[in-house]
Amino acid sequence: MKMKLLLFLSCVLSVSAEGLHEDLRIAGCSESDGEFLYALDGEEMWFADFKEKQGVYPQPPFIDPITYQEGVYEFAVANLQVCKSNLDVCRRGMKDIPVENDPPSRVMIYPRDDIEPGQKNILV
Repeated sequence: MKMKLLLFLSCVLSVSAEGLHEDLRIAGCSESDGEFLYALDGEEMWFADFKEKQGVYPQPPFIDPITYQEGVYEFAVANLQVCKSNLDVCRRGMKDIPVENDPPSRVMIYPRDDIEPGQKNILV
């Protein structure tokens, strides 16, 4: 009996578990709209509803809710203002860039590997 228990415990002690999670924060904006959310392992944990002016926890009612610290909605609003300001700066900086790129005057071929001087060219 002791031998079986020792064997079982040695198997339990050798079990390992990976505790890797993917924590994600997304912040983005356009001229008229914005997005700010927190996610964990692909599941949305919290997002800012800028129309209702509040944070939303879209978690099911049967779990212990995960909450974020106070002021996270205010942080999202401030982040939205910074995003819109950055968007305006980028638009002003890029207004003189042509919409379409000019095609190259001739075909250019780039080698996959670095070229070493003295070796025969086998590209073509």
